[in-house]
Amino acid sequence: MTRAAEAHLVEMEARYRGLLEAAPDAMVVVDERGEIVLVNLQSERQFGYPRDELLGQPVTSIIPTGFAERLVADGLRSAKAALEQQIGTGIELVARRRDGTEFPVEIMLSPLESTEGILVTAAIRDITVRSAAEAHLVEMEARYRGLLEAAPDAMVVVDERGEIVLVNLQSERQFGYPRDELLGQPVTSIIPTGFAERLVADGLRSAKAALEQQIGTGIELVARRRDGTEFPVEIMLSPLESTEGILVTAAIRDITVRRAAEQLARRNIRLEERNRDLLEFASVVSHDIRAPLRRIQLFAERLIGIEGDEPTEDEAHDYATRIRDGAARLDLLVTDLVTYARLGESNEPRVRVDLGPLVEDVVADLALEIRDSGGRVSTHDLPAVHGDPTMLRLLLANLVANGLKFHRDGIPPAVDVAGSTEVDGSGRTWATIVVRDEGVGFDDRFAAKIFEIFERLDAGNVYPGTGVGLSICRKVADRHGGTIEAHGHPGKGATFTVRLPTAPQEATAHDD
Repeated sequence: MTRAAEAHLVEMEARYRGLLEAAPDAMVVVDERGEIVLVNLQSERQFGYPRDELLGQPVTSIIPTGFAERLVADGLRSAKAALEQQIGTGIELVARRRDGTEFPVEIMLSPLESTEGILVTAAIRDITVRSAAEAHLVEMEARYRGLLEAAPDAMVVVDERGEIVLVNLQSERQFGYPRDELLGQPVTSIIPTGFAERLVADGLRSAKAALEQQIGTGIELVARRRDGTEFPVEIMLSPLESTEGILVTAAIRDITVRRAAEQLARRNIRLEERNRDLLEFASVVSHDIRAPLRRIQLFAERLIGIEGDEPTEDEAHDYATRIRDGAARLDLLVTDLVTYARLGESNEPRVRVDLGPLVEDVVADLALEIRDSGGRVSTHDLPAVHGDPTMLRLLLANLVANGLKFHRDGIPPAVDVAGSTEVDGSGRTWATIVVRDEGVGFDDRFAAKIFEIFERLDAGNVYPGTGVGLSICRKVADRHGGTIEAHGHPGKGATFTVRLPTAPQEATAHDD
């Protein structure tokens, strides 16, 4: 061999040893007899042996089981043939340190031809951390599946394509599908509408961004069973990162019972309100009905005479007139009370009601009163609302009649009915109706009081009425999900402002 060749050989050997020493894994070279002929620094650290003590030892001193067996596998005739099958394959075995402790390793084999025959270079990696992580992952997966199965709600895991990849037992019971039939189906087969739309909401660029907004939010949707029946559900979403991308875990709770309970609660609230109305009737009707009855009884007794004290013809006529007026007042009171009690029991559907023609009809009905008083009623810009035409007519009739009735002496009554619309912060459109008069007015301190049933601000009963009309107005506004307010000033008239929705709205505790 020439000196140049020898120098090159020395250089290559040095380079090979340098690479061997720099390797991050333990590098062990084994000859055909299975003895260690070369190791690197990492081998000393990994196995706890000094280098000189490792050299010449059988490889089974550090890899007790499996190394030789994997080289001479079943049915193979030579270590070389076995090695050729193992090249590039990560073999997981158990290694042993000098102190006897064992640890998991992954071995990558590669052949190395030499003058002494074929050597085997083994890169030995300690996979203790990885094995622990994999074991933890398996344990966590088992625990996750256990929690999934034990959950009281249906648990459905959906991938980025919207397909179901995992369900629990409760899902089978809730939707009526066997598990195998649910897997791979689009989630829209059980949540037909709203699920995907809530994930990719308006203005959001991705399902991931939408999901981040939905986390922890209960979404109420409608689910569908295998037999086609639908039922209300509440869905809680949470993200689940996986090698397949972001999955979505949906906890789906059947809220049929809760919805029924909520409806029952609303009905109970309405019953309580009606009971309060009845109690209110019981406390005030006893006075407001008995008063005219007593007057009727008193003048009836005077009319027929007591203990021979016969009334004169003029007295008899006066008594009969008072009895007639008392009966008329009593009839009016009973009519108003029946109207008040029946509010909300109308079977008429809520529809679009144009208030302009409705007010014109009201004015036509009051034409005689307007003519006799010399008054006037003006209307302009009245919008359309959503409601019960009969109830709305009653509301406007009471407000207009109220404005005509409470006029100042010597001044003909003037009532103005005007409307407008506005959009609130949520985008909902409301109609505002303002009924303004130029009558006697009232002290603004009593603005809320005048809507109470049987409340009258004229203690001397100068103006005819029962004290029920404005209570009816408030009840109509309540039944429509609206409001009514009053403002006044003595001698300068009164203003009533009604606010009503122009379109259908969600059912409330006041709706019947």
